[in-house]
Amino acid sequence: MLHPFFGGKECDKMYKFLSSTSSGCDDDPKLNPAADPDLVKLPCRKVLVCVAEKDWLRDRGVSYYETLEKLKGEGFAELFETKGEDHCFYLFNPNADKAGHLLQKVVDFFNI
Repeated sequence: MLHPFFGGKECDKMYKFLSSTSSGCDDDPKLNPAADPDLVKLPCRKVLVCVAEKDWLRDRGVSYYETLEKLKGEGFAELFETKGEDHCFYLFNPNADKAGHLLQKVVDFFNI
């Protein structure tokens, strides 16, 4: 998962507008996967969670990783953080060295 957009801890009025069934708050599993009782049923062997150090959503991505590790066991999830970068930096500068490192991490993960 590259730079997940789960939302912050405060209510997200725009998301609530876009998804009328959502509270727009921390109790919505689409914004906070830890609130999803079915997360433990995730049907895969391993998950890679990639975050960027300067991303305002970084902490939620790290929380997702930690929740997966807690629910599914140590080693189920892997966290990869790109230092000094912001949300989706690889889309804005795909030829940057750090974008290449991120892409290689994803390739290596799938080749396990």
